[in-house]
Amino acid sequence: MTDDTRRIGTARMPGMVPAGLILLIVGGMFACGIGQASRSQVAERIDGLLSDEYPSDKPGAAVLAARGGSIILKKGFGLADIERKTPATSATVFRLASVTKMIAGMAVLTLAGKGQLALNDPVTKFLPDSPAAWSHITVRHLLSHTAGLPDYLDRPDSMAWARSEHTVTDLIDAFRGKAASFAPGDKAVYSNSNYILLGAILEKVSGVSFGRFVKANIFEPLGMTSTSCEGRFDGIPGLAAAYEPARAPDGQLDWSRLLVARPYTMSALYTAGACVSSIEDLARFHEGLAGGKVVEERALAESFEPARLANGSADAMAAGGWQLDRIAGHRAVMHGGALPGVCTWFLMMPDEDILVILLSNRTPGKPRCGMLAVEIARIVAAN
Repeated sequence: MTDDTRRIGTARMPGMVPAGLILLIVGGMFACGIGQASRSQVAERIDGLLSDEYPSDKPGAAVLAARGGSIILKKGFGLADIERKTPATSATVFRLASVTKMIAGMAVLTLAGKGQLALNDPVTKFLPDSPAAWSHITVRHLLSHTAGLPDYLDRPDSMAWARSEHTVTDLIDAFRGKAASFAPGDKAVYSNSNYILLGAILEKVSGVSFGRFVKANIFEPLGMTSTSCEGRFDGIPGLAAAYEPARAPDGQLDWSRLLVARPYTMSALYTAGACVSSIEDLARFHEGLAGGKVVEERALAESFEPARLANGSADAMAAGGWQLDRIAGHRAVMHGGALPGVCTWFLMMPDEDILVILLSNRTPGKPRCGMLAVEIARIVAAN
């Protein structure tokens, strides 16, 4: 999503800064590295960076940086609620936006691990009333954004549409009759619609709602008590308010004035972006991934592999829907999210055992949370 948040979905990765641009900007800033600085010095450097970006009187963020299972920094910056002057902490709950998709993707892989579905199964096996053209789309295509489905949120009235409650059928109907953008497997183009269908398939196979499935199969076993993918935004304990910039009469964003973000419902976002969580819970999720408690180690490793297109080429989108990049010469696997009043990032460097989680309650742009997460990862990697 760009700084223009009039639409809550676009055909590219929400909240994603192009990989090359991230490396170009950040690489120049940290080309000299930080040598073998002590852990406390690394923490101080990250703390200083974030304190500048998230002042104590503005909407803020919660950030966790860890290496080798040892936390370097876990802290809140700025405010979770301006009106109540509630500071953001490591326990603050944030809307995850598209970081929800990594949870949905892993949930689907748990079903595959149990033999309840196969990644090469066609959509029509589970959703028989689908258009005939979808018979060529597989679960694997949906996971890797190679299905060619148009984005259901790529519409001029998306903000108004997303204020209403919707059923899963409503969400599918929003793109059911639209022409494909390309043949399945020909390209990798991010589309929220892929994960809507994954959610519908998961519910058909499991017999329960997405929210209930991930609670029972992922959150409760991992002790993730602050994470939810069902219900409403109202009444969630510790949930941060969301803020976006005001708009000038000409439509330009006024970053000097941050207002409560325009509302949208969880049901309109569903498996594409409706979960909420804290950095502490997402650290537990990472621990579960690394320890093989969510999906088998082989399945997780395969989800990190580049998506293979029909012509045999590899894409920067991973088979499991992650964005792939290299940071300081090391492999990086990540997912970001953006909505009005939300900017989130979950970044792993598997070979270096580095984890960076950044959850913010302000619209991406100033600052750009993806760039900050990459900066933090580079600082940690240089230590």
